[in-house]
Amino acid sequence: MTSLTAPARSRLVFALLLTLALTLSAKGGDWPVWLGPKGDGIVTDPAVPLKWSATENVVWKVPVPGIGHSSPVVSNGRIFLTSFDPDTKDRLLLCFDRNAGKLLWKKTVLTAPAEKMHKNNTPASSTPATDGTHVWVTFLDRTQVSVACYDLAGKQQWRKAFDGFDSKHGFCGTPTLYENLVIINGDSDGDAFLAGLEKKTGETKWKTERPNRTRSFSVPLFIEVNKKTQMVLAGSKSVAAFDPGSGKQLWVADSATAKFVATAAFADGIVCATGTSPNKTLVGIDPTGSGNVTKTHVKWNDTKLGAYVPSPLSVGKHFFLVTDTGIATLLEAKTGKKIWSERLGSRLHHASPLLINGLIYCLAEDGTMFILKSGDEFEIVAKNALGEECHATPAVSEGQLFIRSSTSLWCIGGSSPDAKKER
Repeated sequence: MTSLTAPARSRLVFALLLTLALTLSAKGGDWPVWLGPKGDGIVTDPAVPLKWSATENVVWKVPVPGIGHSSPVVSNGRIFLTSFDPDTKDRLLLCFDRNAGKLLWKKTVLTAPAEKMHKNNTPASSTPATDGTHVWVTFLDRTQVSVACYDLAGKQQWRKAFDGFDSKHGFCGTPTLYENLVIINGDSDGDAFLAGLEKKTGETKWKTERPNRTRSFSVPLFIEVNKKTQMVLAGSKSVAAFDPGSGKQLWVADSATAKFVATAAFADGIVCATGTSPNKTLVGIDPTGSGNVTKTHVKWNDTKLGAYVPSPLSVGKHFFLVTDTGIATLLEAKTGKKIWSERLGSRLHHASPLLINGLIYCLAEDGTMFILKSGDEFEIVAKNALGEECHATPAVSEGQLFIRSSTSLWCIGGSSPDAKKER
Protein backbone atom coordinates (compact mmCIF):
# COMPACT_ATOMS: atom_id res chain seq x y z
CA MET A 1 0.00 0.00 0.00
CA THR A 2 1.31 3.44 -0.93
CA SER A 3 2.24 5.57 2.08
CA LEU A 4 0.88 9.09 2.32
CA THR A 5 3.09 12.12 2.07
CA ALA A 6 3.17 14.57 4.97
CA PRO A 7 0.91 17.11 3.19
CA ALA A 8 -1.53 14.34 2.22
CA ARG A 9 -1.61 13.06 5.83
CA SER A 10 -2.32 16.60 7.03
CA ARG A 11 -5.18 16.98 4.57
CA LEU A 12 -6.61 13.61 5.60
CA VAL A 13 -6.43 14.47 9.32
CA PHE A 14 -8.08 17.84 8.65
CA ALA A 15 -10.87 16.16 6.67
CA LEU A 16 -11.47 13.63 9.45
CA LEU A 17 -11.55 16.34 12.10
CA LEU A 18 -13.95 18.41 10.01
CA THR A 19 -16.22 15.40 9.51
CA LEU A 20 -16.16 14.71 13.26
CA ALA A 21 -16.95 18.35 14.04
CA LEU A 22 -19.88 18.39 11.63
CA THR A 23 -21.17 15.10 13.05
CA LEU A 24 -21.00 16.39 16.61
CA SER A 25 -22.70 19.60 15.55
CA ALA A 26 -25.49 17.65 13.83
CA LYS A 27 -26.03 15.65 17.04
CA GLY A 28 -25.92 18.74 19.23
CA GLY A 29 -29.62 19.47 18.88
CA ASP A 30 -29.35 23.15 18.02
CA TRP A 31 -32.40 24.96 16.61
CA PRO A 32 -30.53 27.90 15.04
CA VAL A 33 -33.18 29.48 12.80
CA TRP A 34 -36.95 29.58 12.50
CA LEU A 35 -38.32 26.07 11.78
CA GLY A 36 -35.05 24.42 12.79
CA PRO A 37 -31.71 23.39 11.29
CA LYS A 38 -33.04 22.97 7.74
CA GLY A 39 -35.81 25.55 8.02
CA ASP A 40 -38.43 22.89 7.31
CA GLY A 41 -39.84 22.12 10.77
CA ILE A 42 -38.73 18.46 10.68
CA VAL A 43 -36.77 16.83 13.49
CA THR A 44 -36.01 13.37 14.86
CA ASP A 45 -35.64 13.51 18.63
CA PRO A 46 -37.14 10.50 20.49
CA ALA A 47 -36.83 12.23 23.87
CA VAL A 48 -39.46 14.87 23.02
CA PRO A 49 -42.50 14.09 25.22
CA LEU A 50 -46.00 13.28 24.02
CA LYS A 51 -47.69 14.43 27.23
CA TRP A 52 -47.45 17.62 29.27
CA SER A 53 -49.57 20.25 30.98
CA ALA A 54 -49.02 23.50 32.85
CA THR A 55 -47.52 21.41 35.67
CA GLU A 56 -46.47 18.07 34.13
CA ASN A 57 -43.16 17.69 32.24
CA VAL A 58 -42.35 21.38 32.74
CA VAL A 59 -38.58 21.74 33.19
CA TRP A 60 -38.89 25.48 33.78
CA LYS A 61 -41.07 28.47 32.99
CA VAL A 62 -39.79 32.07 33.04
CA PRO A 63 -41.36 35.47 32.31
CA VAL A 64 -40.47 37.20 29.03
CA PRO A 65 -39.98 40.99 29.21
CA GLY A 66 -42.14 42.89 26.73
CA ILE A 67 -44.34 41.48 23.98
CA GLY A 68 -43.75 39.68 20.69
CA HIS A 69 -44.66 36.79 18.43
CA SER A 70 -41.12 35.79 17.47
CA SER A 71 -40.00 32.22 18.09
CA PRO A 72 -37.05 31.08 20.22
CA VAL A 73 -33.84 29.80 18.64
CA VAL A 74 -31.42 27.58 20.55
CA SER A 75 -27.65 27.19 20.21
CA ASN A 76 -24.55 26.71 22.32
CA GLY A 77 -26.44 26.53 25.62
CA ARG A 78 -28.41 29.71 24.97
CA ILE A 79 -31.90 30.67 23.85
CA PHE A 80 -32.43 33.89 21.89
CA LEU A 81 -35.71 35.76 21.58
CA THR A 82 -36.81 39.21 20.39
CA SER A 83 -39.31 41.41 22.22
CA PHE A 84 -40.81 44.91 22.31
CA ASP A 85 -41.27 47.05 25.42
CA PRO A 86 -44.49 49.09 24.94
CA ASP A 87 -43.48 51.55 27.68
CA THR A 88 -39.98 52.46 26.46
CA LYS A 89 -40.51 51.55 22.74
CA ASP A 90 -37.32 49.48 22.93
CA ARG A 91 -36.80 46.62 20.48
CA LEU A 92 -35.05 43.97 22.55
CA LEU A 93 -32.79 40.97 22.03
CA LEU A 94 -33.03 38.55 24.96
CA CYS A 95 -30.61 35.78 25.86
CA PHE A 96 -31.64 32.97 28.25
CA ASP A 97 -29.68 30.07 29.71
CA ARG A 98 -31.19 26.95 28.15
CA ASN A 99 -30.68 24.72 31.22
CA ALA A 100 -32.32 26.89 33.87
CA GLY A 101 -34.15 29.54 31.85
CA LYS A 102 -32.28 32.39 33.57
CA LEU A 103 -32.24 35.66 31.63
CA LEU A 104 -28.52 36.17 30.96
CA TRP A 105 -28.75 39.54 29.23
CA LYS A 106 -31.16 41.97 27.58
CA LYS A 107 -30.01 44.38 24.88
CA THR A 108 -31.84 47.29 23.29
CA VAL A 109 -31.26 47.00 19.54
CA LEU A 110 -33.10 50.23 18.76
CA THR A 111 -35.83 52.51 20.10
CA ALA A 112 -38.68 53.67 17.87
CA PRO A 113 -42.47 54.12 18.03
CA ALA A 114 -44.54 51.05 17.24
CA GLU A 115 -45.34 50.88 13.55
CA LYS A 116 -48.82 50.51 12.02
CA MET A 117 -49.56 46.81 11.88
CA HIS A 118 -52.08 44.02 11.49
CA LYS A 119 -53.99 43.18 14.68
CA ASN A 120 -52.16 39.83 14.87
CA ASN A 121 -48.70 41.34 14.38
CA THR A 122 -46.27 42.90 16.87
CA PRO A 123 -43.11 45.05 16.58
CA ALA A 124 -41.15 41.91 17.56
CA SER A 125 -42.45 39.19 15.26
CA SER A 126 -39.14 38.44 13.51
CA THR A 127 -37.30 35.42 14.90
CA PRO A 128 -33.51 35.72 15.44
CA ALA A 129 -30.95 33.54 13.64
CA THR A 130 -27.75 32.18 15.19
CA ASP A 131 -24.75 30.06 14.21
CA GLY A 132 -23.63 29.41 17.79
CA THR A 133 -21.09 32.24 17.80
CA HIS A 134 -23.25 35.21 16.75
CA VAL A 135 -26.92 36.10 16.56
CA TRP A 136 -28.71 38.26 13.97
CA VAL A 137 -31.96 40.19 14.42
CA THR A 138 -34.21 42.43 12.34
CA PHE A 139 -36.60 45.17 13.44
CA LEU A 140 -38.43 48.02 11.75
CA ASP A 141 -37.22 51.53 12.61
CA ARG A 142 -39.94 53.74 11.12
CA THR A 143 -39.32 53.23 7.36
CA GLN A 144 -36.02 51.38 7.75
CA VAL A 145 -35.39 47.66 7.97
CA SER A 146 -32.68 47.47 10.62
CA VAL A 147 -30.38 44.42 10.76
CA ALA A 148 -28.00 43.87 13.69
CA CYS A 149 -25.39 41.29 14.67
CA TYR A 150 -24.43 40.45 18.29
CA ASP A 151 -21.88 38.12 19.84
CA LEU A 152 -22.88 35.66 22.54
CA ALA A 153 -21.91 38.12 25.28
CA GLY A 154 -24.46 40.61 23.95
CA LYS A 155 -21.99 43.01 22.31
CA GLN A 156 -23.22 44.51 19.05
CA GLN A 157 -20.84 43.74 16.18
CA TRP A 158 -22.55 45.72 13.44
CA ARG A 159 -25.86 47.26 12.44
CA LYS A 160 -27.14 48.50 9.10
CA ALA A 161 -30.44 49.70 7.65
CA PHE A 162 -32.37 49.54 4.39
CA ASP A 163 -34.67 52.51 3.77
CA GLY A 164 -38.01 52.72 1.95
CA PHE A 165 -40.04 50.04 3.78
CA ASP A 166 -43.81 50.61 3.62
CA SER A 167 -46.46 48.25 5.02
CA LYS A 168 -49.72 48.93 6.84
CA HIS A 169 -49.49 45.39 8.25
CA GLY A 170 -46.17 46.06 9.98
CA PHE A 171 -42.96 44.05 9.69
CA CYS A 172 -41.76 40.47 10.05
CA GLY A 173 -38.57 39.99 8.03
CA THR A 174 -37.15 36.97 9.88
CA PRO A 175 -33.48 36.48 8.88
CA THR A 176 -32.10 33.11 7.86
CA LEU A 177 -28.58 31.83 7.15
CA TYR A 178 -26.84 30.38 4.10
CA GLU A 179 -23.11 29.63 4.22
CA ASN A 180 -21.43 32.99 5.06
CA LEU A 181 -24.57 35.02 4.40
CA VAL A 182 -27.51 36.25 6.44
CA ILE A 183 -30.53 36.50 4.12
CA ILE A 184 -33.04 39.34 4.62
CA ASN A 185 -36.55 39.47 3.11
CA GLY A 186 -37.60 43.10 2.69
CA ASP A 187 -40.88 42.56 0.80
CA SER A 188 -43.08 45.63 1.22
CA ASP A 189 -45.28 48.09 -0.64
CA GLY A 190 -42.26 50.40 -0.86
CA ASP A 191 -38.66 49.69 -1.92
CA ALA A 192 -39.01 45.92 -1.76
CA PHE A 193 -35.85 43.79 -1.81
CA LEU A 194 -34.18 40.50 -0.98
CA ALA A 195 -30.59 40.76 0.26
CA GLY A 196 -27.60 38.64 1.22
CA LEU A 197 -25.29 40.21 3.83
CA GLU A 198 -21.86 38.98 4.93
CA LYS A 199 -22.42 37.53 8.40
CA LYS A 200 -19.32 38.95 10.11
CA THR A 201 -19.34 42.47 8.64
CA GLY A 202 -22.86 43.19 7.39
CA GLU A 203 -21.52 44.02 3.92
CA THR A 204 -24.19 43.71 1.25
CA LYS A 205 -23.00 40.91 -1.05
CA TRP A 206 -26.08 41.08 -3.25
CA LYS A 207 -29.43 42.84 -3.31
CA THR A 208 -32.31 41.85 -5.58
CA GLU A 209 -35.30 44.08 -6.29
CA ARG A 210 -38.77 42.66 -5.78
CA PRO A 211 -40.66 44.37 -8.64
CA ASN A 212 -44.24 43.64 -7.50
CA ARG A 213 -43.69 45.73 -4.34
CA THR A 214 -46.27 43.99 -2.18
CA ARG A 215 -45.91 43.40 1.58
CA SER A 216 -45.19 39.77 2.46
CA PHE A 217 -43.50 38.12 5.42
CA SER A 218 -42.33 34.65 4.36
CA VAL A 219 -38.97 33.16 5.34
CA PRO A 220 -36.93 31.72 2.42
CA LEU A 221 -36.64 27.92 2.19
CA PHE A 222 -33.50 26.20 0.84
CA ILE A 223 -34.02 23.10 -1.31
CA GLU A 224 -31.81 20.92 -3.52
CA VAL A 225 -32.86 20.59 -7.18
CA ASN A 226 -30.62 18.75 -9.66
CA LYS A 227 -27.74 18.95 -7.15
CA LYS A 228 -28.01 22.74 -6.89
CA THR A 229 -29.38 24.83 -4.02
CA GLN A 230 -32.45 26.95 -4.64
CA MET A 231 -33.79 29.55 -2.25
CA VAL A 232 -37.59 29.53 -2.56
CA LEU A 233 -39.60 32.55 -1.43
CA ALA A 234 -43.39 32.94 -1.44
CA GLY A 235 -44.42 36.56 -1.52
CA SER A 236 -45.25 39.69 -3.50
CA LYS A 237 -47.79 38.15 -5.90
CA SER A 238 -45.57 35.18 -6.74
CA VAL A 239 -43.61 32.12 -5.69
CA ALA A 240 -40.00 32.35 -6.89
CA ALA A 241 -36.62 30.65 -6.55
CA PHE A 242 -33.23 32.33 -6.35
CA ASP A 243 -29.56 31.37 -6.34
CA PRO A 244 -28.74 32.09 -2.66
CA GLY A 245 -25.11 32.87 -3.46
CA SER A 246 -25.86 35.63 -5.97
CA GLY A 247 -29.54 36.56 -5.52
CA LYS A 248 -30.26 35.80 -9.18
CA GLN A 249 -33.86 34.76 -9.82
CA LEU A 250 -34.08 31.23 -11.26
CA TRP A 251 -37.82 30.87 -11.81
CA VAL A 252 -41.07 32.56 -10.86
CA ALA A 253 -44.72 31.51 -10.78
CA ASP A 254 -47.31 34.28 -10.69
CA SER A 255 -50.00 34.05 -8.02
CA ALA A 256 -53.51 35.35 -7.47
CA THR A 257 -52.52 35.59 -3.82
CA ALA A 258 -50.73 38.90 -3.32
CA LYS A 259 -49.53 38.85 0.30
CA PHE A 260 -47.84 35.76 1.72
CA VAL A 261 -46.94 35.06 5.36
CA ALA A 262 -46.44 31.29 5.28
CA THR A 263 -43.09 29.80 4.26
CA ALA A 264 -43.06 27.29 1.40
CA ALA A 265 -42.52 23.54 1.88
CA PHE A 266 -40.87 20.91 -0.35
CA ALA A 267 -41.90 17.26 -0.67
CA ASP A 268 -41.59 14.58 -3.36
CA GLY A 269 -40.08 17.05 -5.82
CA ILE A 270 -42.86 19.64 -5.40
CA VAL A 271 -42.79 23.11 -3.82
CA CYS A 272 -45.97 23.97 -1.91
CA ALA A 273 -46.98 27.54 -1.05
CA THR A 274 -50.16 28.90 0.49
CA GLY A 275 -51.85 32.23 1.18
CA THR A 276 -55.30 33.79 1.54
CA SER A 277 -54.93 37.51 0.78
CA PRO A 278 -56.86 38.51 -1.23
CA ASN A 279 -57.56 35.04 -2.66
CA LYS A 280 -57.05 31.58 -1.18
CA THR A 281 -54.41 29.43 -2.81
CA LEU A 282 -52.59 26.21 -2.09
CA VAL A 283 -50.26 25.57 -5.00
CA GLY A 284 -47.85 22.82 -6.03
CA ILE A 285 -44.93 23.78 -8.30
CA ASP A 286 -42.26 21.69 -10.03
CA PRO A 287 -39.01 23.63 -9.28
CA THR A 288 -37.01 22.31 -12.27
CA GLY A 289 -38.04 25.09 -14.67
CA SER A 290 -36.53 28.47 -15.48
CA GLY A 291 -37.95 31.90 -16.20
CA ASN A 292 -41.69 32.37 -15.77
CA VAL A 293 -43.09 28.88 -15.10
CA THR A 294 -46.70 29.84 -14.36
CA LYS A 295 -48.07 27.96 -17.39
CA THR A 296 -45.53 25.14 -17.51
CA HIS A 297 -44.57 23.98 -14.00
CA VAL A 298 -47.58 24.70 -11.76
CA LYS A 299 -48.81 21.14 -11.19
CA TRP A 300 -51.90 21.84 -9.10
CA ASN A 301 -53.71 24.74 -7.45
CA ASP A 302 -56.45 24.54 -4.83
CA THR A 303 -58.34 27.84 -4.59
CA LYS A 304 -60.72 26.70 -1.83
CA LEU A 305 -58.12 25.73 0.77
CA GLY A 306 -55.40 27.96 2.16
CA ALA A 307 -53.63 29.24 5.27
CA TYR A 308 -52.50 32.80 5.89
CA VAL A 309 -50.04 32.53 8.80
CA PRO A 310 -49.26 28.81 9.45
CA SER A 311 -46.79 27.32 6.96
CA PRO A 312 -47.34 24.02 5.16
CA LEU A 313 -45.30 21.05 6.36
CA SER A 314 -43.50 18.34 4.38
CA VAL A 315 -44.57 14.86 5.55
CA GLY A 316 -42.84 12.23 3.42
CA LYS A 317 -44.64 12.31 0.07
CA HIS A 318 -47.40 14.50 1.50
CA PHE A 319 -48.01 18.05 2.62
CA PHE A 320 -49.79 18.89 5.86
CA LEU A 321 -51.63 22.16 6.31
CA VAL A 322 -53.47 23.67 9.25
CA THR A 323 -55.50 26.77 8.44
CA ASP A 324 -55.77 29.82 10.69
CA THR A 325 -59.22 28.57 11.72
CA GLY A 326 -57.95 25.10 12.68
CA ILE A 327 -58.77 22.89 9.69
CA ALA A 328 -56.06 20.21 9.38
CA THR A 329 -55.50 18.62 5.96
CA LEU A 330 -53.11 16.03 4.56
CA LEU A 331 -52.51 16.15 0.80
CA GLU A 332 -50.60 14.12 -1.77
CA ALA A 333 -47.60 16.24 -2.79
CA LYS A 334 -47.54 15.27 -6.47
CA THR A 335 -51.23 15.88 -7.14
CA GLY A 336 -52.69 17.99 -4.32
CA LYS A 337 -55.27 15.25 -3.69
CA LYS A 338 -56.73 15.39 -0.16
CA ILE A 339 -56.06 12.34 1.99
CA TRP A 340 -58.08 13.70 4.90
CA SER A 341 -59.33 17.02 6.24
CA GLU A 342 -60.63 17.57 9.79
CA ARG A 343 -61.26 20.48 12.15
CA LEU A 344 -59.14 20.67 15.32
CA GLY A 345 -61.92 22.06 17.48
CA SER A 346 -62.94 25.74 17.39
CA ARG A 347 -59.44 27.14 17.82
CA LEU A 348 -57.29 29.68 15.97
CA HIS A 349 -53.79 28.74 14.78
CA HIS A 350 -50.88 31.09 14.10
CA ALA A 351 -47.92 28.83 14.91
CA SER A 352 -46.61 26.62 12.11
CA PRO A 353 -46.82 22.83 12.55
CA LEU A 354 -43.73 20.70 13.19
CA LEU A 355 -42.97 17.08 12.29
CA ILE A 356 -41.31 15.45 15.32
CA ASN A 357 -40.49 11.74 15.17
CA GLY A 358 -43.04 11.27 12.39
CA LEU A 359 -45.85 12.92 14.38
CA ILE A 360 -47.38 16.31 13.57
CA TYR A 361 -47.32 18.89 16.40
CA CYS A 362 -49.86 21.75 15.98
CA LEU A 363 -49.94 24.55 18.55
CA ALA A 364 -53.23 26.46 18.79
CA GLU A 365 -53.58 30.07 19.90
CA ASP A 366 -55.08 29.01 23.25
CA GLY A 367 -51.91 27.04 24.12
CA THR A 368 -53.24 23.60 23.22
CA MET A 369 -50.80 21.38 21.33
CA PHE A 370 -52.48 18.82 19.07
CA ILE A 371 -50.28 15.83 18.23
CA LEU A 372 -51.48 13.96 15.14
CA LYS A 373 -50.49 10.81 13.32
CA SER A 374 -49.18 11.50 9.83
CA GLY A 375 -50.73 8.44 8.17
CA ASP A 376 -53.65 7.95 5.81
CA GLU A 377 -56.17 8.12 8.65
CA PHE A 378 -56.77 11.19 10.81
CA GLU A 379 -55.93 10.45 14.44
CA ILE A 380 -55.15 12.68 17.42
CA VAL A 381 -52.47 11.06 19.57
CA ALA A 382 -52.49 13.67 22.34
CA LYS A 383 -53.77 17.11 23.35
CA ASN A 384 -51.65 19.11 25.79
CA ALA A 385 -52.79 22.45 27.22
CA LEU A 386 -50.63 25.17 28.78
CA GLY A 387 -53.50 27.58 29.41
CA GLU A 388 -51.68 30.59 27.96
CA GLU A 389 -52.10 32.34 24.61
CA CYS A 390 -49.50 31.22 22.05
CA HIS A 391 -48.69 32.69 18.63
CA ALA A 392 -45.06 31.65 18.11
CA THR A 393 -43.81 28.43 16.54
CA PRO A 394 -41.96 26.28 19.13
CA ALA A 395 -38.29 25.28 18.99
CA VAL A 396 -37.00 21.74 19.60
CA SER A 397 -33.62 20.90 21.13
CA GLU A 398 -32.21 17.83 22.92
CA GLY A 399 -35.54 16.29 23.85
CA GLN A 400 -37.11 19.57 24.90
CA LEU A 401 -39.73 21.89 23.45
CA PHE A 402 -39.33 25.65 23.95
CA ILE A 403 -42.69 27.39 23.71
CA ARG A 404 -43.23 31.14 23.86
CA SER A 405 -46.60 32.25 25.20
CA SER A 406 -47.92 35.80 25.48
CA THR A 407 -46.13 36.21 28.83
CA SER A 408 -43.65 33.38 29.30
CA LEU A 409 -41.04 31.05 27.87
CA TRP A 410 -41.67 27.39 28.66
CA CYS A 411 -39.24 24.47 28.56
CA ILE A 412 -41.15 21.20 28.18
CA GLY A 413 -39.55 17.74 28.47
CA GLY A 414 -36.77 15.98 30.32
CA SER A 415 -33.69 17.67 31.75
CA SER A 416 -30.78 18.23 29.37
CA PRO A 417 -27.51 16.33 30.02
CA ASP A 418 -25.75 19.51 31.19
CA ALA A 419 -28.54 20.31 33.62
CA LYS A 420 -28.34 16.82 35.08
CA LYS A 421 -24.59 17.19 35.64
CA GLU A 422 -25.12 20.49 37.46
CA ARG A 423 -27.57 18.86 39.86
